[in-house]
Amino acid sequence: MNINDLYAIVRNGEKSAEKQLFDKLSERFQLILQQKIRNITDAEDILQSTLIIIARKYLDIAFEKSFSSWAYKVLENNILNYYRTRGRYRNKFEELTEQTTGSAVIQPDAELKQRLLNCLKKINEMNIKHARILNFSYQGYDMEQICQKLKLTRNGAYILLSRARAKLKTCMKMDR
Repeated sequence: MNINDLYAIVRNGEKSAEKQLFDKLSERFQLILQQKIRNITDAEDILQSTLIIIARKYLDIAFEKSFSSWAYKVLENNILNYYRTRGRYRNKFEELTEQTTGSAVIQPDAELKQRLLNCLKKINEMNIKHARILNFSYQGYDMEQICQKLKLTRNGAYILLSRARAKLKTCMKMDR
């Protein structure tokens, strides 16, 4: 039984034929997508989005030619959209890599790094909580995570971080 015949049966109210209709569409679309899309996960995403669009709209549309030609057109549009977005993504990625490779790579100042390490050691000797909060902040933890790790309130953590930064700044100025 072809897709248009199954569609006619579903249109007449036979809900059991609906599963067969979408199974057949899925099989045929997978074959098409295997030929046109090399990435398996992208092909599966396109298949799913196509079937979702068809499932939402197929009962509300009066088709001029046939249901199957409309369904294939939906698939074709999704494939074209995939290539458009993939092309835009590739262009953006190339721009970013050109900007990154085109600009000089910043080499860390060895003297500054050593001064910073010395100051962190001094801060650690004076108050370990100051050193820990600076370390957590540098590593990218958000304030909630820092509060949990140090068992502090949010306000207490901000105060501690402010004091630790002030000590670090003072130490860095004195080490020059």
